[in-house]
Amino acid sequence: MNCQNCGGPLAETSSFGRMLCQYCLTINLVEADKNTLDRVVILGQLGEYSCPCCFQHLTTAKIDEHQVEFCSKCQGVLANREVFTRIVWQRRANYRGADEYPAPPHPEELKARRNCPGCTNVMETYRYYGPGNAVIDACQDCQFIWLDGGELTVLERAPGQRQLVYKNISLGSILEKEKEVPGKPLHPLLELAYMIYR
Repeated sequence: MNCQNCGGPLAETSSFGRMLCQYCLTINLVEADKNTLDRVVILGQLGEYSCPCCFQHLTTAKIDEHQVEFCSKCQGVLANREVFTRIVWQRRANYRGADEYPAPPHPEELKARRNCPGCTNVMETYRYYGPGNAVIDACQDCQFIWLDGGELTVLERAPGQRQLVYKNISLGSILEKEKEVPGKPLHPLLELAYMIYR
């Protein structure tokens, strides 16, 4: 993305949606690209990783205020696991449209095998366990999540709870706090999370 005034390169500012030209110091307002499936703001600089589907270099981008990498060819998104969680929670909490009941994923989607853009190991492919019928790819070692184009919108619009407000609390701190109450059994989902993440 270049300056609308002089064509110079833009640098991020502390305010989401505003970028500063490094040459003429003009503030440029950026909006999500209406042509992307998931309302991604394409920053346009070369990203660090390559697309696990198209193998072309990803570009830097933002979803809401969160840094991600984006494939301009297939519109897939690479995000850190924690960033992915924040994006989904915020998008679901802010969505005001009608719920959309997504079709179940095609069984072939679950058979897809993609290499992690970070470590090149094969990513795990599974159904997202929250609302929506999206299939996501995850690397446990690099903590990356890959979403195919449009999958974030499916998660955002799916029926289910929307009132969650994401706070910067780790799963470990939640589990430890719950385990401090003597005689109180853990909720089954927290018990499962504890077994997985301990």
